Amino acid sequence: MSTLQALRQSAESLAKLITDMGDKAAWSPLDKGRTALNQVAECALMTGACIGIIQAKAVPAFDWEAFGKAQAELEANPEALLAALATNTDGLIAAIEGLSAEDAATEITMPWGATYTLAGLADVNYWNNTYHEGQINYIQTLI
Repeated sequence: MSTLQALRQSAESLAKLITDMGDKAAWSPLDKGRTALNQVAECALMTGACIGIIQAKAVPAFDWEAFGKAQAELEANPEALLAALATNTDGLIAAIEGLSAEDAATEITMPWGATYTLAGLADVNYWNNTYHEGQINYIQTLI
């Protein structure tokens, strides 16, 4: 399985978890932990942000406050959240597939300091999705 196929599959797995959890996707462990919806909103937004990074071939200034607001809006609307996850995943895959070999090897430094190639953003998003899938699976054991 290619990384791009794995990325798509990981997004589909997150969508299935949210759908299967129903109202419990909004449950917060100990009333302090992150909900499943909040975590998937992060995944959808980060995937979308990576599309812009690929298009610009650079990382723009990151507005954490705006990110948090967008995350809360998606968390409050599961249908919009699932649509954003699917649309942004499709968009990221298309953006990576459209890169020339030279552009695919272009290195960028993310806001948290890690350096990746533009093509490597598929790995970053796959990792983030699967990491949060594990967290959501654990949340389900607590419900």
